[in-house]
Amino acid sequence: MTRHVFANIGALNFVVEGLLGEGVSSNHRFDPQAKALGEWLRSRHLDIPEALL
Repeated sequence: MTRHVFANIGALNFVVEGLLGEGVSSNHRFDPQAKALGEWLRSRHLDIPEALL
């Protein structure tokens, strides 16, 4: 996993290599697993420290 820090906007981006195999670009079929994983990650709730608000 690779973490990218975007200090200017107070954000992080995580890249998990190999999680979905070669990905949708290597396959001509629809990729419902990636869409479902993205929606699951988007729907997670996190406690944000007051210092960041």
